[in-house]
Amino acid sequence: MENICGKSCESCVWKDQLNCAGCREDMGRPFSGPCGIAACCREKGHEACDTCTYFSLCSRRAGRDDVPRQELQRRDGEAARQRRLAETAPLMGKWVWLMFWLVVPLELAGLLTVDLVTQAFPAAETVGTALKFLCGLAYALFLWKLTPVLREYRTAALCQAVITLMDLVLLFIPEESGLIILLGIPSLVVSFYGSYVEFHSHAQAVEPLDADLAAGWRKLWKLLLLSLGSMFLLFLAIFMGPFIALLVMLAAVGLAIYYAVTRMVYLWRTARRFREWTPPALPGPSSSIDL
Repeated sequence: MENICGKSCESCVWKDQLNCAGCREDMGRPFSGPCGIAACCREKGHEACDTCTYFSLCSRRAGRDDVPRQELQRRDGEAARQRRLAETAPLMGKWVWLMFWLVVPLELAGLLTVDLVTQAFPAAETVGTALKFLCGLAYALFLWKLTPVLREYRTAALCQAVITLMDLVLLFIPEESGLIILLGIPSLVVSFYGSYVEFHSHAQAVEPLDADLAAGWRKLWKLLLLSLGSMFLLFLAIFMGPFIALLVMLAAVGLAIYYAVTRMVYLWRTARRFREWTPPALPGPSSSIDL
């Protein structure tokens, strides 16, 4: 029996190895995937390649002998991807889940150190500072635990640790000192870069399971940049009058809340994807097949 491209199924050395039923019996979908040659014939209304006007010039048909080998490479790649997921899913499911729960006390610590709160409750600053320091170090540790998944997580962990230590140092520097600006700007740059690396690492890790979520992670750093920009505008708006300053402040607060909530949602969704993922039954690598 000849298949659509003219090869003989009886003499094909790949038939049993790839469990191929043949184009005629399998509607042009051999090797558990669609065949481009068969799809081309169906689109043009041909039962086989030999009735096509471009039969002798078709580059796709000329490469028909490589189709089985390409399928083996595809299966190897898929099997390797699934094995990699099986190794990384427990780590991602555990540590990203803990990172999700850590965001709440981190945001609470930030609120406790706001001037408006500390003026009303002086003890809140001490509690907030201690909580922020401990949560910052824990967050850095959780990122470091994800290093076996992607090496970029190590960079994000180091940035988080540096930010946490610099924030602690800044507390002991008088507000009127120029060191506040000298150390504050590098701290802001490191913070933004660390977040950028973290978000892109999350995106790369979760992309095999959820491409839309990965795209969301890649866009989140832009939202962070917009939130930081609104804080800078707030500083400038102070000189433009109280009404404009109030509008800018409301916009800045809204962006900060939206960013924090979006980040928490993405962490939760990422952890859930990995915690719910179960490895499919896959054959071993094709290198064991006698070619």
